[in-house]
Amino acid sequence: MNWSRPARALALAVAALLSGCSLMTLKAPSITPESVMLTDLRLDQQEFDVRLHVDNPNDRPLPIKSVTCTLEVEGIEVGKAASAAPFNVPALGSTEFDLHVTTNFASSVPNLLRRVLERGQLPEYHFSGWVNPDEALLPPIPFSKSGQIQAQQLQLQ
Repeated sequence: MNWSRPARALALAVAALLSGCSLMTLKAPSITPESVMLTDLRLDQQEFDVRLHVDNPNDRPLPIKSVTCTLEVEGIEVGKAASAAPFNVPALGSTEFDLHVTTNFASSVPNLLRRVLERGQLPEYHFSGWVNPDEALLPPIPFSKSGQIQAQQLQLQ
């Protein structure tokens, strides 16, 4: 078939657009907290290193530029976090990475303590945010994870 130059250019543009669309259908990785380590404790600010396990459900590697998230405990926002460095998650594989979380429990302790005491058990957490892939045309991938904080996950440095 002998296509004109504009027809070839249009066909290439459509092919690029369609391949870009297939990139946009990535599934969100599953992110699970592994451990939380208190690294700095001050009255106005607390800092934690949180080790997270990430599973990539996609059949292609997922290069991650950054991860940002918000942490809630018992429904109260207690901090924000960002990944320390870029990392890669293999296709259909998993890896672990660290987040540095900064909190201010002084402003939330009264409500948080009341809720924990009312429930009479270890507190519930919810963290959600965005995984920012390190590839052109890939939009940020949202994630959300909830659960109960387990005593074995907490460590003091």
